[in-house]
Amino acid sequence: MIGTRQNMKYHALFFLLVTTLALSSATVPSASLGSATKLHLIRGGGPYYESNPSYHSSSASTLGDLDEQGVYRGASSVRSKLQYTQYQRPPPITQAVRNYFVSLHQFSPTLFYGTTTSLVFFILWQFQSTSHSIGKILRNHFVCSRYNVMQKKRLHALVLSAFSHASLQHLAVNLYAYSTFGRSVKQTLVNQGVALWPFVCSASIFASLTFLAMDRGGGSCIGLSGVTLALLAFDSLVYPSKELRLFVSFVPIQLPAYYLFLGLVGISIAGIMGLVGGNVAHSTHLGGLLFGSLFYEAFKRGYVRQLNYKVRKAYYALR
Repeated sequence: MIGTRQNMKYHALFFLLVTTLALSSATVPSASLGSATKLHLIRGGGPYYESNPSYHSSSASTLGDLDEQGVYRGASSVRSKLQYTQYQRPPPITQAVRNYFVSLHQFSPTLFYGTTTSLVFFILWQFQSTSHSIGKILRNHFVCSRYNVMQKKRLHALVLSAFSHASLQHLAVNLYAYSTFGRSVKQTLVNQGVALWPFVCSASIFASLTFLAMDRGGGSCIGLSGVTLALLAFDSLVYPSKELRLFVSFVPIQLPAYYLFLGLVGISIAGIMGLVGGNVAHSTHLGGLLFGSLFYEAFKRGYVRQLNYKVRKAYYALR
């Protein structure tokens, strides 16, 4: 038994020695690849792993590696680029604003000129009290009222009043909605070869006429609300399940677009009936929502595309 135990001990030591030498420098033939795959030892000790010769990486680093300077280096080059951009400074505000307007003009000239025109008129409205001439021009040509449109025959006020804003809050809300829903509607219309600017101008005229038809107290209205609500109505009918996020008295609300459309219709009707107060032209809002709904029905039935084709054909025939 003693001799047998000694032999077993020697056999075990010999087996351990041969195994260690084999793992440190052996190659394992790969039948499928027809070549030898080399075994490596992970830095710092530990279990062995077999490298994949079919995987070609630009970097031999693994997760948790350090470079020569002792700085952590991620396993993915894409992640490294993302981490690098996070430490970059954003462009100056003037350049960011310029880039925004350049991209907006490239995407849609209608959205660009509507936005810039609203900004210019807003600045002019701030001088109405200090400059008599500026105030007179704005009140006569950029306000929708029975006096301007029906008595003085200033029909251009039906459109120009939509791009007129006197308060910053009114301007900010309308431009945000104009850009948000305008982009979506533009993509929908362009797929059928229809431009966005006829929609915007027609919505402005329709909403202004709705206001004049329901106004009985000699009031006036300005702002893009009729146009933006027309865009919202059309977009919500095209994509009724689209989730919209908005804030009501600083409370975040998320709901489908179609529910928002129905809610705005109800609020507009309640406002016209006097159930909702505030210095708001509810009839203009209702006109915009109604126009967007009618435009959707015409668009769905192909009438818009047919009319667009006939107008373009007549235009090119006259050239």
